[in-house]
Amino acid sequence: MSLFSSLQMAGNTLQAMQIGLQVVGNNIANANTPGYVRERAVFAPAPVQKLGNLTLGLGVEITGIVQIIDKFAEERLRDAGGDRASAEAQEAAYRNLEVILNPLGDANISTKLTDFFNAIQLINQKPEEPAHRNLAISAGEELAQTILTTRRRIDTEFGNLNTRVSQLADEINTVSEEIRQLNLRIVQIEGGGASGSDAGGLRSQRSNAMKRLAEIADVDINESGRGVVNISLNGRFLVFEGTRQEVVSEQNGDSGTVNNRIVFADDGGELIVSGGELGGIYEARDNILGGFLTGLDEFAGALAFEFNKAYSQGQGEVGFTSLTGTYQVDDPQAALDAAGLDFAPQQGEFNVLIHNKNIDGNGDTVRQTIKVDLLGTDGSPTTLTSLAAQLDAISGITASVSLDNKLVINSESPADIEFSFEKDSSGVLAALGVNTFFTGSNARDLGVNQEILSDGKKFAASLNGINVDADNALQLSEIQDKILSGQDGQSIVGIYKELIDMTTQGATTTASVADGLRIFEGTLQAEAQSVSGVNLDEEAIDMIQLQRAFQASARYISTLSDLLDLLVNL
Repeated sequence: MSLFSSLQMAGNTLQAMQIGLQVVGNNIANANTPGYVRERAVFAPAPVQKLGNLTLGLGVEITGIVQIIDKFAEERLRDAGGDRASAEAQEAAYRNLEVILNPLGDANISTKLTDFFNAIQLINQKPEEPAHRNLAISAGEELAQTILTTRRRIDTEFGNLNTRVSQLADEINTVSEEIRQLNLRIVQIEGGGASGSDAGGLRSQRSNAMKRLAEIADVDINESGRGVVNISLNGRFLVFEGTRQEVVSEQNGDSGTVNNRIVFADDGGELIVSGGELGGIYEARDNILGGFLTGLDEFAGALAFEFNKAYSQGQGEVGFTSLTGTYQVDDPQAALDAAGLDFAPQQGEFNVLIHNKNIDGNGDTVRQTIKVDLLGTDGSPTTLTSLAAQLDAISGITASVSLDNKLVINSESPADIEFSFEKDSSGVLAALGVNTFFTGSNARDLGVNQEILSDGKKFAASLNGINVDADNALQLSEIQDKILSGQDGQSIVGIYKELIDMTTQGATTTASVADGLRIFEGTLQAEAQSVSGVNLDEEAIDMIQLQRAFQASARYISTLSDLLDLLVNL
């Protein structure tokens, strides 16, 4: 080996050490860059040279610059990020739901429910006080309004989650496009693996994008030997080498509920997810909020029907001269239990009380029994039309079916005759909204009957005739805790309490799961960082080693230069 070959070897060494120092400097510069993966220069002996019988090395060369990464740890970290994002979406839904259900002050359903039944108890204690009737009516109206407001607020939160689904569709497209472009650039720079070096900065960007995509949905990520990543979800590719599929947000739903779903733009196939933020939002919207809304509707329906069934047995201080049911049937010719009513009646009967105020100067009451035959034992089952005919046959009142299929009853002589009802074993009065307190059948439309709002004297506190006693008020006040056969053995209060207890339990469990997943993700993050993260102490050691090798090579060159000078001067 000549002195000139030795100089070339030393020059290669200086260049290798310089590149090594540049890699170290780049690591130090990105020590605080999120997602940056530490790089390392790969040193290898240079090709050897034969000199006679001797084999001489030609120094060192750098064969590549590669990332220091534990791919298994990164994969686990991506999966953990998706699990955490899913749990946090559900945790946020429960947190927002609890805020809605427990506003500041006493404006919650539980309090209003208690206030309502307490107000009815006051009527029983002092039935002669008009203020007590008005207070009960007002408390019932506040209860209905609180239920409506709660439903609207949850609907708003439901809509917010739908909006978030649309935003995630856009983000999936943005991140997928970023990964697609990075795939192309990485292949171009790395030469499909031929260069032996990693496109470090681009790979770090792509790794961050993949982490975000894994947070959104439970995607499958595979890297090919050429350096590209292919990303699929439930068997369908989002990104395949240099191509990708577009997704869009689409509305669907039934029963008036709109649910946004993410589908593939080309064929409308649904993006099926079970994890990630998107999976968590689907769970939060459809099961957490959706489940609570279903339960709230069932509670409101049970409150309306069960309270109305008891309420319709009673009479007020005054009777009715005109009354229209609040519920309509789909078909007035169909049996009442198959006519499309929200609440189905059953086989039974009820009494109509006809009160003539001017007989003997004291008034007189006549009772007429109306059969509700849903089995057709007397020929054909009772329909709304046949029920109206039975009522119309009673002297003193007329009855008919309105154009919108509601029952209408009128006094033939409003100045003298008024009517009321009692002893309904069929539940048909409550089902048709006749002599009832509440209107509506769910949390969207619950309200108080306008007949009562217009005249508090019509509040049905009496049980044995118009303005006779307050026995019905007593029964109404006890219904809050009464076990109801039609509600799976629960009471009105029990139905709502079970709904709240399930929500509280779900919130506690979800918060605990989310906390655990955050801790687990942090542990995996630390594990991945121990391999891929920049340790400034380690970089300082590498820098000193490279610096000393550089200095030694420089001295070697200086020595070779002196030898060359000596040869030249011979």
